[in-house]
Amino acid sequence: MIYLPGALPCFEEFGNLPTDIVREDGLVKGKPASQILDMIIIPGGSLVESQSINDTIVREIRKMADAGKFVLGICSGFQILAKDTDIGRLSSTPIMREGLGLLDAEFKPLICTDRVKATIVGKSFLTDQIGGEVTGFHCHTYGKIVLGKAAKPILVSHVQRVNYHNDPQDLVSGIANKEGNVVGVSVHALLEQNPLIIQGVTKSLGINAEDLQEIRAANSKLLKEIKSEVGISTSIRSQGTRVQKAKLPKVLLITATGSGSGKTFIVTGVAGALKKRGVKLGLMKIGGDIRDSVPALYLIKEPIKSYSSIKVGKSGWKPFAEAVEEAEKNYDLILIEGAMSAFTGFLNDNAERPSSTAEVAVALGVPTVVVVGCEKEGIEGAIVNTLNYVNIMRRLGIKVEGVILNKVRTSYLTDDIRLFMKEVFENVGVKLLGVVPRVELEGRGTIPEVEIRYEEFGAKAIEVAEQSVNLDALTELALPPKRKTVDYEELTEKFKKLLITDFRTKLSASGRGENCL
Repeated sequence: MIYLPGALPCFEEFGNLPTDIVREDGLVKGKPASQILDMIIIPGGSLVESQSINDTIVREIRKMADAGKFVLGICSGFQILAKDTDIGRLSSTPIMREGLGLLDAEFKPLICTDRVKATIVGKSFLTDQIGGEVTGFHCHTYGKIVLGKAAKPILVSHVQRVNYHNDPQDLVSGIANKEGNVVGVSVHALLEQNPLIIQGVTKSLGINAEDLQEIRAANSKLLKEIKSEVGISTSIRSQGTRVQKAKLPKVLLITATGSGSGKTFIVTGVAGALKKRGVKLGLMKIGGDIRDSVPALYLIKEPIKSYSSIKVGKSGWKPFAEAVEEAEKNYDLILIEGAMSAFTGFLNDNAERPSSTAEVAVALGVPTVVVVGCEKEGIEGAIVNTLNYVNIMRRLGIKVEGVILNKVRTSYLTDDIRLFMKEVFENVGVKLLGVVPRVELEGRGTIPEVEIRYEEFGAKAIEVAEQSVNLDALTELALPPKRKTVDYEELTEKFKKLLITDFRTKLSASGRGENCL
C-alpha cells in the first residue's frame, strides 16, 4: 500500500490484505516495489492535492501495470490512475491536476458522502460476479467521472444525496482498463464489507486459505506500525494506547456558534494532540458530511465506520443512540463534532428529528464544548454572543461545560483581560478552555471541504491545540453519555419560547418596555 503524505492508510481496512507499505523511495524490503509485490493499493486522501506521488512511485506503478500485476486506486488513488482531475470546485475556472492516464477517465466536482449500495457491471480482478451487489461509502468532492472510450465500467453506485441535496441517481463508481488488472473505484470499504470482493481478489492472486492466514498476520503487524505514527512521515509517535478501564468510554461533543468558526480545525488539533499522548480516541460526526472528519482521522489513523456519521434530518448514516453504542466498544474517549451551528435545523418543521446538533446533545446528555469564531465580531462581540448561546443551550438541557475562543486577534489581550474573560465564563459555570489566535493558512488546500492538504492542516492544528488549548481541562470534562428520551416537538416549542417570551421578559425587566421586540 502507498504510504505517502496525503494518503489515508487507515481510513478503511482494505480487507486486512496489505502486508507492506511503499514510501517515497518506492522500495519494499530494499528492492523496487514492482519486483516484490503482486498488488499495490493507492488509498484515498489528498494525494492529488498534495502531489506527493513522485516519479519513483509513478515508475513502480507503471511497471506493475505493464507487467499485468494488479493496481487498485481508491477515491484519490483512482484520480491518480485517471487522466486528470478538475479540483476547481470554488474556482471560476477549472484547476486541473494530471494523473497517470492508466485509466481513461476524467474527474470533475461532485460532492457525495453517502453510504451506498452498488451493482457490479463489469469484470476485473476484484470480481467476475456481474450483477452482484456490494456496499460501502462515498467521501469525495470530485466524484463526477467522465468516461473515455477505453474505460470499462465495473461498478455503479446508487446514491441518494449529491451536492448537499436529495437527488437519487446512479453514478459510475468503478472502472478498469482493457486488461482488467488496473482498477479505480470511488467506493470506500469495498474490501472489508463484501466477501465476494475478497474472494475475487484472493482468486486473482492465487491465494489459498493458508496464504490468507499469513497475510492476515502480516497485516496485523503492519497496522500496528502504521497506527503508532501520528500522520505520515512526521516521525511523531504515539506514546502507546492506554488500557480501557471504565465500562463506558467518555464522550465530548464539540459544537460551534456557526459555520466557519473553525471547529474542524480545533477538533483536528485536539485529536492529533491526544493521539500523541496515547489516548485511544474515536471520532464521530453529526450529519452526513464526513469530509470534516478526515483531517483528524489522517492524524489518529482510525477508519470510518457505519457509526461514524450521526443522522440528523435526512443527512447522515445512523441514529445517534445506535451509533454511539457501537462506537463505545472501541475507544476510551470519543469526540463528536457537531454540524454547522448548535441550533442549525432546529426550526425545520419538515425535517426528521433530531434535526440539529442541539437536539442530539440533549438526547445524549453528554458534556458540550462550544467553539466560537471571533474574527468577524471581535472578542467583545464573540463573548456576548457566546453568553447568549450558553444561556439558551443550558435552558434546553444541554450540558455546556467549556468554550474555546478561536480566530482571536490577541495583540491587545493583556493578562488582566485574559483573566477577566476567564472570570466572565466561570461566572456562568463554563470553563474557558482556550484562546486560539488567528491562524493564517495560505492558499487553496486549507479548507476541509475542498482540496485540503492534510499534512499541512494537521500539523498546524496540533501545534495550535498544544499551545493554546488546555487539553487536560478539556479531557477532564468528558463523561459517559446519559441518554434520555426526548419529546422533540416539546423541545422545539421550548426553544421558540426562549427566543420570544424569555428575551422579552428580560428586556422588559430592564426597563425598556413590553413591546421592545
